[in-house]
Amino acid sequence: MIDSLMNWICRKLIDSKCKQMGLIKQTADTVDGRTVFFKGGQGPDMVLLHGFGANKENWLALAPRLMRHYTVWVPDLIGFGESDRPANARFHIAAQAERVVRWLDCLGVKSFHVMGNSMGGYMAGALAANFPNRVLSACLLNPAGVNGAEHTAIGQAFAESGKIILAPTTFKEYEHIIDLCFNGKAPPMPGFMRKYFGRMSIQNKALLDRVFMEFVIPDTNVSLNDMVASTPVPLMVVWGDSDLLVHSSGLALLKQAQPAIHDLMLENTGHCPMVDRASQVYKAHLAFMPAS
Repeated sequence: MIDSLMNWICRKLIDSKCKQMGLIKQTADTVDGRTVFFKGGQGPDMVLLHGFGANKENWLALAPRLMRHYTVWVPDLIGFGESDRPANARFHIAAQAERVVRWLDCLGVKSFHVMGNSMGGYMAGALAANFPNRVLSACLLNPAGVNGAEHTAIGQAFAESGKIILAPTTFKEYEHIIDLCFNGKAPPMPGFMRKYFGRMSIQNKALLDRVFMEFVIPDTNVSLNDMVASTPVPLMVVWGDSDLLVHSSGLALLKQAQPAIHDLMLENTGHCPMVDRASQVYKAHLAFMPAS
């Protein structure tokens, strides 16, 4: 009862703060379930896709900057955040990308720019490869799915033991994961928000385990290398050189697969540059895709 009340209060405070930033929360129902999302700004459409275990709030540092030039659509992907968790949903990367397209069809969004982080970056690559007639440009931030990249210590532990440390069972584990996303030291966050998101992540552990296994299995997922090599869509890849989750060697491999990629390596930056390097990501994207 207390947790439910605290979750309700936290959610109201978060939504109020987002509304002050110009991000209005909305919902849309498709055959895949209910998607909860933020919409804000004006101009060409841009979709922002969060990573594994994350949520739409991961974009709150960058979205207001992008809203100067774009109408941003920021969903909680199916299975995450406030969106539905259908028991029959599949989570290999192509299936997730197809769900995003069905959601955009429901909203009447035909052509769009896309930016994604981690798993969301992998999805952005899948959208560019599989829907090049819809995607105007794709920006991949520390994307998953690169074949041949070096293992981080976290990746090596998974390869050797199958342990999925990114799906926490306790709040202490959740805090450790957040620190890993930022090279050992997460940026400040109000305590009530961290506890709220921690509770949500812990409650979602069983699904997180399944999602992780589905989108990392090579047998059912085309590598991001192959995706970027085959798409005509303009691409930018940004990576933090101190990423503890997905090794930054992936950037050179993607550049090798598609030399036309606009690439940027950010110094002293971890897995989520849209959070702690929002200004740099914004400026880099503006140089890549100048606002009309």
